[in-house]
Amino acid sequence: MPKLLICGHGSVDDPDGTLIYDSVVEHIETVIPHLSKYICVMRLHPSDQILNALLSKAKIALQLSTREGFEIKVSEAIHKGKPIIATLAGGIPLQVQHDRNGFLVDVGDTDAVAKHLYELWTDEKLYNRMTNHALHTVSDEISTVGNALSWLYLASKLSKGEEVRPDGRWINDMAREEAGQPYKLGEIRLKRAVEVRDMK
Repeated sequence: MPKLLICGHGSVDDPDGTLIYDSVVEHIETVIPHLSKYICVMRLHPSDQILNALLSKAKIALQLSTREGFEIKVSEAIHKGKPIIATLAGGIPLQVQHDRNGFLVDVGDTDAVAKHLYELWTDEKLYNRMTNHALHTVSDEISTVGNALSWLYLASKLSKGEEVRPDGRWINDMAREEAGQPYKLGEIRLKRAVEVRDMK
């Protein structure tokens, strides 16, 4: 039987972490106690090593945020070849290619989440296709190297007193163009715009 691991840590931008943890544990104990042996709820320290270990052993990743910025854990899961089921919230649709390296679902659509979990767990061909696609769909721009490039570009410009006016462009694109290495057609990079639509 698969086991569901629900984990997270409190942070300055997550003031409700303890309340949510307590609510989840209470829900499992009172509403679905017969499933409790298949669910593990954990509070973790914000450690890259722990996240790396958990994602390495996971079969499928979930990011079911109701609101979100750009969630790096989504790209880290995809980078490890783990199909992901995630919500159409914030910057998540920039990272997930629906039906290619994962599934995007409407916020709160638990039926769709369950359906996709079942499909990925029982359809080996689908799982392998998504895993293989995921391994080749994470852009270097979200890695330490890509972030360093953007920050170094900004530091270089601003230290010389030059203005940086992206006008809707991505800093990473500007840095690569100035270095004479613009993105080529077909090169892996994040989507630059997302049309949020109903996935049903």
